[in-house]
Amino acid sequence: FVLYADDTNIFITGPSKEATYIKANLVLRRVSLFMRLNLLHINMSKCCYIHFKPNFEYDETCARTRPFANQLDESRSIFINGKAITKVSNTKFLGIVIDKKLNWEPHVEYLRKKLRSMTGAICRIRHQIPAELYLKLYNALFESHLSYGISVWGIALKERSNDRLFITQKHCIRILFGDLDTYLDKQSTCARARPYGMQKLGQKYFEKEHTKPIFNKLKIMTIQNLFKYHCIIEFSKIIKFRQPYTLFECIKLSNRRVSNAVLLSKKSNTFLHEAAKLWNTVNKRVLTLAKGLETSLNLIKLRARAIILQAQSADLRDTWTPSNFQI
Repeated sequence: FVLYADDTNIFITGPSKEATYIKANLVLRRVSLFMRLNLLHINMSKCCYIHFKPNFEYDETCARTRPFANQLDESRSIFINGKAITKVSNTKFLGIVIDKKLNWEPHVEYLRKKLRSMTGAICRIRHQIPAELYLKLYNALFESHLSYGISVWGIALKERSNDRLFITQKHCIRILFGDLDTYLDKQSTCARARPYGMQKLGQKYFEKEHTKPIFNKLKIMTIQNLFKYHCIIEFSKIIKFRQPYTLFECIKLSNRRVSNAVLLSKKSNTFLHEAAKLWNTVNKRVLTLAKGLETSLNLIKLRARAIILQAQSADLRDTWTPSNFQI
């Protein structure tokens, strides 16, 4: 059971789909009984379930040999008080869209639409706000949405300049911090008003302003590097404070007394595996040699941010390169 305020999530596992559904119905009967005895009500319109299944399922029996079962059977559907619960492919929990394949594509698309809406709002109000407050405006209205829960869904990001969310981030940066006069100057004349021989616009006219110098000047992290930063900080909290303990139990620390490295588990597309790889890369640079894991969290944050920003600005070219997204 995972509870937050009045939201309740129940996770049920089983050796097969049929066994899991039967087990789920048994659990929900007991939950329903508890609710009735305590004069509580379940809102059926907000109840739903997702079936997380493995990429490959093996069954020794053929579908033709199995007994017939309709959708009202407890091995095919999940019920509360005799009413079937809606089966969905994705649902939102605490602002994060969780899908049945756990590839986070629905959340990325949901976040992209929200960020474009925020960019439009920023574009409309920027002229009424002093330029020295633009960075705070960006952090409050844009990066706050961008960084929320990023250590969970950030594994879906692509480490290249044409990532969907990175394109949206660059669009917001150009609107707030770009060269507005140069952009407007391109649109100020028509073909008839230009000198002879310059009526036809070349490739340079359609090129957008490079955002890499703006990111480095204002020390703003790209979304890919923002994911790395939050992974390092969250992972350091887990091994430093041993909270949450369920995640700490999954981490295998090195047996060497002078090492703060982590033994990597089987390769997987999860937060723990990605965060462990990043921690092994930077732990010697963010931790004080004398204190080790007792190094203050603020110092770890400052050093991790400095390392990431240094890698982000390593290449002197104005275009983004793969080295800018690697520590």
